[in-house]
Amino acid sequence: MTRLSVSEYVRESTSPHGGSVLLDVRSGHCFAMNSMAHTLWQEWHRSGNFDSAVLVLADRYPHVRHDRIREDARRLADDLISLGLLASHAPSRTAPAAGHRTYPNQAADAAPPPAERTPVTAGRRPDGHESAWHAPPQGEIPPDTEVPLAAAQMTMAAEPVRGERDRPLRGAVTALLGLLALLGALLLIRLPLRTVSRTVSWTARTWCRREATPEQASASLATVRRAARWYPGRAACLELSLATLGVLALTGRRVVWCVGTADDPYRFHAWVEAQGVAIASPDEYGHTEFRRVLSVS
Repeated sequence: MTRLSVSEYVRESTSPHGGSVLLDVRSGHCFAMNSMAHTLWQEWHRSGNFDSAVLVLADRYPHVRHDRIREDARRLADDLISLGLLASHAPSRTAPAAGHRTYPNQAADAAPPPAERTPVTAGRRPDGHESAWHAPPQGEIPPDTEVPLAAAQMTMAAEPVRGERDRPLRGAVTALLGLLALLGALLLIRLPLRTVSRTVSWTARTWCRREATPEQASASLATVRRAARWYPGRAACLELSLATLGVLALTGRRVVWCVGTADDPYRFHAWVEAQGVAIASPDEYGHTEFRRVLSVS
């Protein structure tokens, strides 16, 4: 039988509606899957067995013909393999069970796929635009990242809190720090996502000895937003979150950089978290819950 394995570059976030979103760390592309595709993906991830995933889906949808489910699964697997999210390995010497054909052979009498299609959707950047990240050279190792699936709530206001004991950055110094950090972020996002993640992780380990408080992170985001008013282009969540990291790094403080997704419709967002609190502007996204797909610290 054909063996399938999930690429080490893939990060996953499961939707409460039964689907999921995959993030390719190499390219920065995100792919959304419906509940049928997610069921197949989970079984391939667990067992690597194409046929067992088909049987799991057939048990869940007994009213759908087995050969139609197999064909739909074959199309999904082909799509994921072409995208580099799955890898196909040589079949084993074990004989197939009677009455079943092993992947990738297609049944001769296969009917058209069912109404609910399983292929993944087009990838996008976390700020909603087509991805500007490019795949890095082959042979690089993915960043060491932690990928919790719990939802992150946007709770902190992006305005500085008065009376904080941290040494304040005022006037021209504050504006200069925000501007430098924003320019650095605009350059950083032109690199592959894997390089961005490694840069964030290296900066946190090398320069940032102290953990930022939510108030300090919120004040830094406010500083970046003020600097962005002077930028003639569009500074979205991706640029703002990375620039916030830069401002905090210049003061030796670290936060967690997160990329996540929300459903109905699918939306992508990048933000920072300080001591487990997500930092966001109150006029952006409101209290919408975003599930983390990638987190780097």
